[in-house]
Amino acid sequence: MTQNVRGTRVAVRSQSAASPRPQLDAVESSERASKDRAREIAAAALRLFAERDFASVTIKEIAQAIDINSALIYYYFKNKDDLFHFAVESAIRQALENYRFIAQPRTSPEEIISAWFNNNLQLSGTISDLLKIMLDYAKSRRNVPSIDALIRQFYGEECRILAGAIDQGIGARRFRNVDSARLALFVSSHLDGIIVASIIRPDFDLKTAFEDLRTLLWDHLGVNRLQEKRPG
Repeated sequence: MTQNVRGTRVAVRSQSAASPRPQLDAVESSERASKDRAREIAAAALRLFAERDFASVTIKEIAQAIDINSALIYYYFKNKDDLFHFAVESAIRQALENYRFIAQPRTSPEEIISAWFNNNLQLSGTISDLLKIMLDYAKSRRNVPSIDALIRQFYGEECRILAGAIDQGIGARRFRNVDSARLALFVSSHLDGIIVASIIRPDFDLKTAFEDLRTLLWDHLGVNRLQEKRPG
């Protein structure tokens, strides 16, 4: 059996009937090491692509960033385009995993929304890098269908979580009645604006801006006012 791992070929011999487990463990260990190395290279590339831009970053510079030989990168990736696609896809998939964690059952819609804000604040560095790269990608007009689909999925999942929590709060009479989809898009778009502002304004207070946006959302939903009127 032969398995492709991002441009590498890992040959797996047929397991003997006498001792299948040790051989299988060795194969799995080799595959994990291969995937870990590919992710390490992708993470280094992502940082450099964010610091500058795709066109100006070389394979040699990516290799130097993690102290490996340039030839090793070509062992895992066909070329810089292939590495770029993998790096962006990996970063977006990780963000989506974090969003799915937020969407797990919680006790109140306020907790879901707060978890979303907290997650974005904790990952603001990664999200900042991702936004820079997505802007560079959008300007490049490369139009890779898999990346385009992941970007749509990323923002779609974000708005789905927010709109779902808002609808839950409206249904429980914890929030005032609003257009949840429109409000979710507004908050998501403004969060991007906050991240961009933190990139271009040297003295920008990211944490305060997050809290201000959260407070504006609570005020718009009438959270404090409705809770104060609730008896008991």
